[in-house]
Amino acid sequence: GSNFMELLTVDFASDVEQQTRYTNTTQETATLHVANQLQLRGLTYEDSVCVVNVGLHDQKLCESKSDSHCLVIYVTNVKVYLNLLYNVCGSIIWLSTTPVRDTHNPNYPQRNDRMEIMNEKIREVLAKFDNGYFVDVWERALGNTFVDNAHFTQDFYDNVAGLFSSLM
Repeated sequence: GSNFMELLTVDFASDVEQQTRYTNTTQETATLHVANQLQLRGLTYEDSVCVVNVGLHDQKLCESKSDSHCLVIYVTNVKVYLNLLYNVCGSIIWLSTTPVRDTHNPNYPQRNDRMEIMNEKIREVLAKFDNGYFVDVWERALGNTFVDNAHFTQDFYDNVAGLFSSLM
């Protein structure tokens, strides 16, 4: 049979960057995109694999808020996003959020200790979805070269993408 795999590049767990006349949030728009792609290809829910992650950019929203408050908002938003995806993705593959280069620089909101907690919470949330899978790429990312504080050289992303494309 045919399969449809989509890497959904969404920066935040909940935002309004990409809206349509039918959707109010980027997450709703991403879900609508998958549904439309399935319909165009004559495929069903079972044929689709959605590869997702959010978390690096969400930490920008944590400034002047406690870590516990920030975590509750993040997890709540991710749950809403996963529930949307559940309706169109036969399998939801969540890639763990990767570490950053400089976790103590006040110019960057991302912190590795916070991301490890966020990853663990999302692993717990995803375990409640019968079609959800958590792929931990944290350790694999540690030895790679950064292009800035939070993003790696293209080689890292190509290697991760190669893993998924080889499985399809």
